[in-house]
Amino acid sequence: MFERTPALAGTLDAGGRDGAEGGRRLRIGAVRGTSLVQVGTWPSVHAACAAAIARACGCEPPASPRVATDRDAHRLYRIAPDQFWIATHDPHLPAALEREIGAAGGAVTVLTDARVRLAIDGVAAKALLSRLVPLDLRDASFPVGSFAQTGVHHAPALLDRIGVARYDLYVLATYADSTWEWTLDQALPFGYDVHVADAADRSRPPTSTTRDLP
Repeated sequence: MFERTPALAGTLDAGGRDGAEGGRRLRIGAVRGTSLVQVGTWPSVHAACAAAIARACGCEPPASPRVATDRDAHRLYRIAPDQFWIATHDPHLPAALEREIGAAGGAVTVLTDARVRLAIDGVAAKALLSRLVPLDLRDASFPVGSFAQTGVHHAPALLDRIGVARYDLYVLATYADSTWEWTLDQALPFGYDVHVADAADRSRPPTSTTRDLP
């Protein structure tokens, strides 16, 4: 019997590195236990589909393509006018969405094995990401709760600012290894620890134990 090997399997065991001036100002890792569900609909049934998502998730899907919404185990993104992503650690949500939406209301696609969710946390998180993505990451332009579809080293990605110093980066599983290596390479000046995050702690971003260097 074939066994599915998670992306980055074994890579997370490599450990971290001290920065150029000593110390480790970042924690970089993968978030496990997350299901990622995509819901696509059509303009004629958009309102009904949005209501169905609200019933399944317990909150309205976001109207903005830049601000995520939260409810308990779920985080919702509007990635296109008629398309949503829902990151959840509730394994029953995909089935609940299919029941609520129905075949005529939209399409529910599980993307869990097609994406890898990376977590970047620490006092140097913004500085690292400024080397990775072509975005204005200043607080006024990208406050907590914001997300953006972007690219990392020519690969598409979605960046979500979970907390003051915590960002999640969704990347295609196909490019997970190369994105990981590129991220660690850019993190070398700051120093980093490698960790595995629990999806259940998504709403409570870990407080960095690293120190900011002068």
